[in-house]
Amino acid sequence: MRACTARRVVRVAGVVLALGGLVGTTACSGDDPEEPSTPETEAVAPTLPSSAEASATPSASPSAVPTSLPPAAEAGGVCASVTFAEVRDALGITFQVAAASGKSGSVRTCVLARLDEPLPDLTFVATPLDGDVSEDDYEKDFVPDNADEQNGLGRAAYKQVVAATAQAGPVVRIGWLGEETVYTLTLTTEKATGTPGAQAYLPKLVALAPKLIPS
Repeated sequence: MRACTARRVVRVAGVVLALGGLVGTTACSGDDPEEPSTPETEAVAPTLPSSAEASATPSASPSAVPTSLPPAAEAGGVCASVTFAEVRDALGITFQVAAASGKSGSVRTCVLARLDEPLPDLTFVATPLDGDVSEDDYEKDFVPDNADEQNGLGRAAYKQVVAATAQAGPVVRIGWLGEETVYTLTLTTEKATGTPGAQAYLPKLVALAPKLIPS
């Protein structure tokens, strides 16, 4: 495997760890609804060859992407219900690597990324609830500012497009209230993505969301 491929896998696992830390530091602010936790990271990555194997194997071309990669479910955790094929069919984006963090009873995160490009990436977060949360409680404690109501998803839901930054295109996010869990699904788009293009992902995320919920 190319060195850049290995670095991309490590980057995805690092994103999961960073998200876990972000959840812990922002849950009380209302900007990010997840409860604090200390995630245990499970990342699935292609096996790297030994130095002897590497020297005997011709180097891949710069544009080559490994084709024999493990399925997203092998990352475990909340990634167990995710398939690259379903995500591709829903969003039109092909992801190749997955990383998971968290354990049952805590905030769990699944990140999907590409091997050949840093963006886009897709993040699915499941936050368990300690007790009964009403729709009003959800709106007050979990829905970010400047979000719009989303119908037809969970007991209550929102949708949001956050403006592009110098590092990435717009962030497209939906969140919803389940029976015992709060979920968010976030797509960080490429820098070249415009606002209309980002908004077009909202109904696609809504259609994909129920397929990601662990059974």
